[in-house]
Amino acid sequence: MNSFKLEVMTPSKRFYRGDVDMVIVTTKEGDEGFMAGHVWACKLLEVGELWILEKGAGKSDWKVAAVAGGFVEMKDSMIIYTDAVEWSEDIDMDRVLSEKARVEDWLVKNPDVDKNSEEMQSARLALAKAEIRAGVARGGKRR
Repeated sequence: MNSFKLEVMTPSKRFYRGDVDMVIVTTKEGDEGFMAGHVWACKLLEVGELWILEKGAGKSDWKVAAVAGGFVEMKDSMIIYTDAVEWSEDIDMDRVLSEKARVEDWLVKNPDVDKNSEEMQSARLALAKAEIRAGVARGGKRR
């Protein structure tokens, strides 16, 4: 299998850099996989999972991380830009469950908030991030 270079960048650091055989991300259109030779693409990312199959790794050796949206650019190599990303093993499940409970409590206590308001959109985004982080901490949806 041919490989390509992948970099995952946040505003504060380079999260990942390496040669990979395949990457799967959650775009606005759904989950999309990228391999060497993929046509040029620039896609917006949703809050979701990032799956990385490193060069020469076995089919069951995927690395998984939670991504807080962003965008991906694929040419001869791939760059993912995101505000936040973390490996499954680095996710504090107690913190995630606390954040999720806090947002769910707010949603229950504020049923009359306009569904299109900035407040409601922020709450939905926070809930989506907590749910993705919890899922990734448990191994992700592909396992």
